[in-house]
Amino acid sequence: MVIDQGDPSSSDGHHVDAIRSAVRALNSGGVEEYLQHFDQSCLRWISGFESPLTLAEVSDSLRQIRGAFGTLFLAEEHLFGSGRLVCARWRLRGVHEGEFMGYAPTHRTIDVQTCEVYEFGEESVVATWTYGDHMQLFRQIRADSDQGSVQ
Repeated sequence: MVIDQGDPSSSDGHHVDAIRSAVRALNSGGVEEYLQHFDQSCLRWISGFESPLTLAEVSDSLRQIRGAFGTLFLAEEHLFGSGRLVCARWRLRGVHEGEFMGYAPTHRTIDVQTCEVYEFGEESVVATWTYGDHMQLFRQIRADSDQGSVQ
């Protein structure tokens, strides 16, 4: 799939700022405020998954993870954009304090790296692609893991 990046000189800073604003809201516990930066038809394509997640599924997932990892924080490592695209490298950190997808709280620390590419329409994100080792989190909270270290 080829994505029309539009005029590379337009909106670069605006789109990067929009992603920063969304993540700032998420880090403050504002799942709804985070999602306001995404078009209702936005799909999140995740490497290794057969089908993309809808915005409603993303919302449910974020609420589950916020509930299980009360000290959750998504830290920016790299964030840049050109035209309609923004690329971010994130580091998700937190402590497993509540039940998550069948795992009882282990009080282990998580430290998960991901990379996301966001495509903007006129006003909001219209598509997202997420890359990384999505099993990192589960290896880190498993009771039989080696102290939840990043692998």
